[in-house]
Amino acid sequence: MLIDDLQALATDLELRAKTAPTPDLASNAERLHRHVREYVLPRAADADAPLVVVILGSTGSGKSSLLNALTGARLSPSGVLRPTTRKPVAVAHPDDAAAFSLLPGLTERETVDLRLLPEARRGLLLVDAPDFDSVELANRDLAVELLELADLVIFVTTATRYADQVPWDILGRAQQRGVPLLLVINRLPPEADEAESVVVDYRRLLEQGNLADSGAFGGALEIVRVPEGALDAKRDALDGTAVQPIRSALDRLVVNDAERREMARRSLAAAVAALPPGIEEIAKEVEEEEASARALLSIAERAYAENRTTLGQELGRGAFLRAEVLRQWQAFVGAGQVARFLAQGLGKLVASVRSLIQPGPPAPSVEVREAAFADLVAVTVQYADSAARRTSTAWIDDQHGQRALAVDPGLWGATSGLGERLTAELEIWATELGDQIRQLGEQRKGWAQAASLGVNALGTSAVLAVFVHTGGLTGAEVGITAATAVVNQKLLEAVFGEANVSAFVTRARGALGTLLDDAFDVERARYERALGTAGTDGLAGRLREGARRAADAAE
Repeated sequence: MLIDDLQALATDLELRAKTAPTPDLASNAERLHRHVREYVLPRAADADAPLVVVILGSTGSGKSSLLNALTGARLSPSGVLRPTTRKPVAVAHPDDAAAFSLLPGLTERETVDLRLLPEARRGLLLVDAPDFDSVELANRDLAVELLELADLVIFVTTATRYADQVPWDILGRAQQRGVPLLLVINRLPPEADEAESVVVDYRRLLEQGNLADSGAFGGALEIVRVPEGALDAKRDALDGTAVQPIRSALDRLVVNDAERREMARRSLAAAVAALPPGIEEIAKEVEEEEASARALLSIAERAYAENRTTLGQELGRGAFLRAEVLRQWQAFVGAGQVARFLAQGLGKLVASVRSLIQPGPPAPSVEVREAAFADLVAVTVQYADSAARRTSTAWIDDQHGQRALAVDPGLWGATSGLGERLTAELEIWATELGDQIRQLGEQRKGWAQAASLGVNALGTSAVLAVFVHTGGLTGAEVGITAATAVVNQKLLEAVFGEANVSAFVTRARGALGTLLDDAFDVERARYERALGTAGTDGLAGRLREGARRAADAAE
């Protein structure tokens, strides 16, 4: 149950990290995501895995010297160069080689120096972290990452730097994380009273930071005192006698499986219990962004819906078609001749029309259809462009909208490929109309005669019938649009029948409307992607519930 809850929580944290609007917010979510994915989940899945013991400290505090003392080998160099530890050094017994998988992010990025040492303690993975106050930001990030992965932290400071702010920032995170601590004060003054005053003041600060009860073995913090000059020069290490309390503590964890598992359980329980506050901070951010995103997307939806409605009204009037396109088609059909023969029956109509067109050039079906499509595409792009400008103008006054527009400046207008996509889709739509005309005609008597007009010609006539409606107009009314509407409808009705034409044009008009609806939906969807809100509905609630369920399961 705990594993399932943690996996779901890690997935939601990863989604948050990918969709957060700023690098800082993304970094917070990614830190928690890595903590859950790389520490909490593996530890929950295997309580018997080796403990990850991380040595943390500021520049020059003696971390590397401590590592060398604890391992009995000269593994990590110390010296005047700061920072000395530029890459984490992880030490394990050869029997525990698989323990390096407990540092998944570091091993994948090859940012850790892996060492197998026969003298190393079984059941422990000892890591010398980079200095957390390093001048190199990457080193600081690695130190914090290792803190998140630790089951036990050995925290090293000095008599002159124990009160510095940066170490206390790290200790504050350790307190939030709930990781057990062992403390080392290095380079204490040789005078007993001065050394004692430093330790007393350090304990006072620890109590103020709510760290006094964070000891490695469930009690008060133990502070290991290392006097100035307590060094083993041959091993580049702190004096073995001075750090004997730490060596003894690690030896206890090696020989006592129950105590080692208890420390792992403690660290895991504290890590899971510490999740809800961090998750709550992220959840509140998500809620604020979701509310802002809903308002911004509502603006986009309204702009595109209103422009789509206006486009539909203009299409219904057929006013977007250029007069020369309609005249070209009327010149081919011979509208006046067709009108005179309508009352004489289909056969005479077809013969008359055929007599008109046979001597002349072929039907300008392709030219007229392409010109009509170009007019439709132009007006559609115009309205999509208007919706984009209206949306972006409103968004620029909102901080989330500003970020989205900065990510994709193309949101200020229609997409550059909209016209080409519409043209291609209209060609497919027209081809389907032609197929439907052929199927409809083959069911009619006299189709062989009507087909002599040509499927392309009838298809173009059908396209124009969809684009320009009669709307109760009569042939006597003035206007090229009205005249073309009447001629097309009468011609199609003479060939296919009034009821069939009405149903056919209605279906075609519906398919065209769907095509344009989809085009506007695709244009509008860019704004959702720019906000990064895709799939985040309910994310805040899922994060809170996931943290609560994990904490309950851990208990």
